[in-house]
Amino acid sequence: MALKKVKKKDFISTQEWDKEELDELLKLTKDVKLNPKKYRNSLDGKSICMFFYNPSTRTRNSTQVAAYQLGMQATFNSIKDSWIGYKSESVKDTAIVLSRYYDAIGIRLFPNSVNWIYKEGNKILREFAKWAPVPIINFEDDQFHPLQALTDIFTIKEKKKEVKGKKVVISWAYHPNPLPLSVPNSILLITTRYGMNVTLAHPKNYELDDEILNMAHQNANESGGSLEFSNDIEDSYKDADVVYIKSWGSIKEYGNAKAEKPLRVPYRDSWRIQEKYLENTQNDSILMHCLPIRRNIVAEDAVIDGKHSIVYDQAENRLYTAKSLLYYLLKEK
Repeated sequence: MALKKVKKKDFISTQEWDKEELDELLKLTKDVKLNPKKYRNSLDGKSICMFFYNPSTRTRNSTQVAAYQLGMQATFNSIKDSWIGYKSESVKDTAIVLSRYYDAIGIRLFPNSVNWIYKEGNKILREFAKWAPVPIINFEDDQFHPLQALTDIFTIKEKKKEVKGKKVVISWAYHPNPLPLSVPNSILLITTRYGMNVTLAHPKNYELDDEILNMAHQNANESGGSLEFSNDIEDSYKDADVVYIKSWGSIKEYGNAKAEKPLRVPYRDSWRIQEKYLENTQNDSILMHCLPIRRNIVAEDAVIDGKHSIVYDQAENRLYTAKSLLYYLLKEK
């Protein structure tokens, strides 16, 4: 399919891309999935540096396979094996030099890499983008996970066809440890961007930060969607077309796991996702989770393996969104 000319462009959050660009990327993803031979070796000779401050399963493997199928060279770099990991080399020097070797740089930078100082990981990633003349792809930082969000809206559109006006519940779930805000932030922003009626369901003290909520409200106003909040898990699931479950840490005690623990423990049973909650949803509702998931802690086996669950289809689509993004950013038009 014919693409518009794209200059050096970073993929740090979906919020920074025009809706028309996201639409084009989603159309490309569909074509990539349906016509894999059409894109094989289409980026022959190109390369991507995959820079991981933290472990990864789906992001690392989907991107490596995507690059291989496009004819690219993907090089895995662990922060533990790089000079920048020992704080002896600046982001500026690393970004400039790696850009002379590679056509794109992907970076995963979790909160624990920056001592749980909220937005610090995103700040470092943007510093890479400042100095690198090649595209920077966010493989997940402490604020955003745009590749996951792109996959999620693609999957919802694939399963539901028309997404505008559909009810999606973004549901907090119990987890023994506080987790990053990047996935809930990103799914909230992309679903409100596409005119969905979003209910953000979570216990008290687990609100997302005001900056993200303000963006989501603006998205909903512009798209014709809506944004509501609920502290009642069973009521919030009523008539849902999509349920997206994900745990996240409290912004009130961000980075302080010891202080945060008393906030989450009371919800260990009631916010463990149970099969009975899904009985309140539409008969053809879909249940999503970005994985990995702790079975029978975050959600029951019956939920993960049940008739509503599409978690494996969702995970598979990570391959196609990675391929389409690389093609979109690097194909010479």
